[in-house]
Amino acid sequence: MKTLKTSLKTTALFIMAMTLLQSCIAYQNTPVSLEQAEQSKKRVKLKTSSNQTYNFEQIVLEEEEFYGLKKKRGEITKTAISDALDNKLFLQSKRKSTWATLGVIGVPVIALVIIVRSSLSFNSGLSFE
Repeated sequence: MKTLKTSLKTTALFIMAMTLLQSCIAYQNTPVSLEQAEQSKKRVKLKTSSNQTYNFEQIVLEEEEFYGLKKKRGEITKTAISDALDNKLFLQSKRKSTWATLGVIGVPVIALVIIVRSSLSFNSGLSFE
């Protein structure tokens, strides 16, 4: 029974960690053109002149018009994108996304472990040496 409980905890922690590690998406600072966004096949953030932000899985070119693809409830929807000069497109940065995920998850976990270990060793007289 005890091994089952331990394995369930381990499995739950593993699934939670995998979910959290996929959650952070960071974008590059420099805007790109629609053509560059379409060729990169990466996630894109579109910022319009009216300060609205749209996130797309990727940009595609069909019949001389650009579309942003977005997943909603398992279905892919297309949104037409105008070639306005005010629109800014930012590509996903894999490196920034990785570091953001590690920072957002890793730093609090390490801090929590340090706090728990120090409080256990000082308050209860238990030692981990």
